[in-house]
Amino acid sequence: MKLVLIHGRGQAGQDPAQLKHDWLAALRYGCDRGHVQLPADTVVEFAYYGDLLADLVAQIGTPLGQELRAKGPVPVPNEALQGEILTEIAARAGVTESDIRLETGKLPIQKGPANWEWVQAIIRALDHIPGLNSRLIDAFTRDVYVYLTYPGVRARIDKVVADALGNEPCVVVAHSLGTVVAYNVLRVRAAAPPYPKLVTVGSPLGIRAIKQQLATPLVSPPCVGQWFNAYDDRDVVALAPLDGQTFNVMPPIENKGDVRNFTDNRHGIEGYLADPVVAQQIVQWL
Repeated sequence: MKLVLIHGRGQAGQDPAQLKHDWLAALRYGCDRGHVQLPADTVVEFAYYGDLLADLVAQIGTPLGQELRAKGPVPVPNEALQGEILTEIAARAGVTESDIRLETGKLPIQKGPANWEWVQAIIRALDHIPGLNSRLIDAFTRDVYVYLTYPGVRARIDKVVADALGNEPCVVVAHSLGTVVAYNVLRVRAAAPPYPKLVTVGSPLGIRAIKQQLATPLVSPPCVGQWFNAYDDRDVVALAPLDGQTFNVMPPIENKGDVRNFTDNRHGIEGYLADPVVAQQIVQWL
């Protein structure tokens, strides 16, 4: 059976073949730890959209950006969305209002995700948290914001993933922003062909501000047989399990919250694919 890998943000300028190699190397390590084996005849598709996303993000604010904004049912992006996501991430990381006020200096800045000076103070406050990279978090929220609120961007990224899925059964593995893309693409697919397993890792789908931008009601994609979600509770991008409280769908999503991701930011794909249970969940239908 085919295995489709869907990456997150921050992959611009990378060699897709090397990224695919790195993902599979981490997965094989997880397989060794989990005493399973990736079948030799597995066909692997790597849905690479890194350069395209970076190019589209760069176009926002240019005249071409207006075209990206206009293509779709959402005519005006919610400019506060990035601030809302950062606010939730900061709360999850233990950043308090007092911490943020310290970063504003003596300026009387009104708090709230719509106030960009306040949002910039959140980013500076996150810099004081050990193990966090505020620049990466800022870039993550920016790219998620652009993908979710610019229909022209979303359509082009979704097409890359839809083309990789093709029209045959496959197991789908998605990471970070890729889990949002995978959900959007799979949600509108018919029940056939079946996708026996969807595995999401380091997913931000539990973030309230992101959920509010998704089509409603939230559903488990009809084409997906089982949905397994894994996260490290130190990964601030994966704020919460995709359970009945944060992502209430039927059948319920199976969650694994004890991944110990060894990457510096606890969010890297290698640290997720190397987990033996994650590897077992991926290969069981292959």
